[in-house]
Amino acid sequence: MRKYLGFGLLLCVILIATLNGNHHSNVFAATKDVQAIKNGKVVYYKDVNSLLYDELNEGVPFTKKVKDYSTKKWVALDSVTIVKINPSKSIYFSKAAAADKYIKTYKKKNNVTLKKVKLKTIQANAQEKYKKEAPSIVLKASTTKPTNKDVTVNVTVTDNKKVTLKKWAIGAKPANTFLTEGTKLTTKSFTVSKNGTYTVYALDNDGNKRTKSIKISNIDKTNPTISLTPSTTDTTNEDVIVTASINDNVKVVSKKWASGDQTATYFTKNGTEFTSNTFKIETNGTYTVYAKDSAGNTHLQTITISNIDKTAPTITLSIPESDTTAVSKKIQFSTTDDNGIQDQKWAYGNKDVEYFVDKGSRIAPLQSASQKDKIVALKNGVYTVYAEDKLGNKAVKTITVDGISEFFEVTQTGVHCEVCRMDLYNTDPNKVYTAKAIDQEGYTHYFCRIGCMYHQEHANGIAFAHKYVRDYGVTAPRLNNWIAVEKAVTVKYRADETAKGIMGWKLFHFTDLSSAANYLGVSKENIVTEKLENISEYAKINNKGMDYQYEADKVAQ
Repeated sequence: MRKYLGFGLLLCVILIATLNGNHHSNVFAATKDVQAIKNGKVVYYKDVNSLLYDELNEGVPFTKKVKDYSTKKWVALDSVTIVKINPSKSIYFSKAAAADKYIKTYKKKNNVTLKKVKLKTIQANAQEKYKKEAPSIVLKASTTKPTNKDVTVNVTVTDNKKVTLKKWAIGAKPANTFLTEGTKLTTKSFTVSKNGTYTVYALDNDGNKRTKSIKISNIDKTNPTISLTPSTTDTTNEDVIVTASINDNVKVVSKKWASGDQTATYFTKNGTEFTSNTFKIETNGTYTVYAKDSAGNTHLQTITISNIDKTAPTITLSIPESDTTAVSKKIQFSTTDDNGIQDQKWAYGNKDVEYFVDKGSRIAPLQSASQKDKIVALKNGVYTVYAEDKLGNKAVKTITVDGISEFFEVTQTGVHCEVCRMDLYNTDPNKVYTAKAIDQEGYTHYFCRIGCMYHQEHANGIAFAHKYVRDYGVTAPRLNNWIAVEKAVTVKYRADETAKGIMGWKLFHFTDLSSAANYLGVSKENIVTEKLENISEYAKINNKGMDYQYEADKVAQ
């Protein structure tokens, strides 16, 4: 009864194995000396070759054991010595010495030498058999180039037997998982929309299985990102450099920019390519940047530039006096600019903007709101007015003066000091122009006092070619009574006065001390002189209305 029960149990195991589709591998020997843990269960094989074949067929490593011939204990397959008894039978020894002893004894009894078989040899035989009998799978992607579309995987399966089942699944999957997983494949391809590894499974009617994986990494449906940064957001009269930071998962194949708020279609044939990460904007407005990657994804980003001001100041000139005048005419002018004026100059003659870089006479600010900007023209001809705004935009404008009769150097009514804007009258001998200077071009400038002359010199940053002061020792009318400043004796009205007398009309100029004593009605011993360098230095640091000009010079340096 026990004999039949054991035989029946063996038949059941064989039947179950056959139903599982393992026709080739699970043929069990009565000795049950080869086993593996398959899907969590102990399965027996007729020989090691069958076990190794089934391991390849399932696509996962097994825990493989054989029974030691000497001890009858189960030991790991990769630790034993295998002895081949006959073409269909092998025995296993956990100790090499025991195997050698068995071979020696067997030869002595049977006069036959047994062979040891290496596990690598059996594995190679199993692999060769699996290669021939399992289905062959070839996978090919519809494209390997970057794309923003789905990719089709073409599947070719061939086999010596009939292929009864084909499936595919996401991920790298072994064959044994397709018993419960995977999508049935009824055509010769399947389509994927995401990058990743995909596995195809094939089963033939002999139970042979094979899997093949393919990695898809060229799908990119993410648009490029664009970040735009202007070189400055402060108001400027320079071009603005826009830095475009463009990032993408794949290569960016096209970068363009264009003025206006544009669409992606616009850039199909239009727009300006740029190869670096910057481009230059010359005028205010909205600008669009376009990026396209190698997969065909596109993106747009706009930036609005509104801080460029290249508009030069507006200069308006007029001459109110239309009749012929005996001494001078006043050129009235105004300069306006949205960002404010930082410098104004004038010069005799038709001059361009470059001339005023280091030439011309600066015009001091008005001292009160009731005053108007004006230049006193002492001779006929062309006069140029220059203005520069706080951004550095520059403009010039000319006006022609005529109708001035020949000028004789006498005390005149209405002559205008170039610096302090004071009109000079002949009603007071102290309030006539008492200083004059000749510039590098030979043009004469008149000032109400020596301090204003030094103001103008310091403001322009260029020394006058010649400087003169009026000789107070000469009786009226004052005609050509000028002394070169380096030869003049400059005295103070009071001994306790300082150089600030230049601002208070209390400095007087003579050819010698005796003339000074006679004019002031004091003895020569009480005459106090003032050095010219003191006057010049005081004019430089106490410039009143011309402060802005000196500050502009400092910034320019």
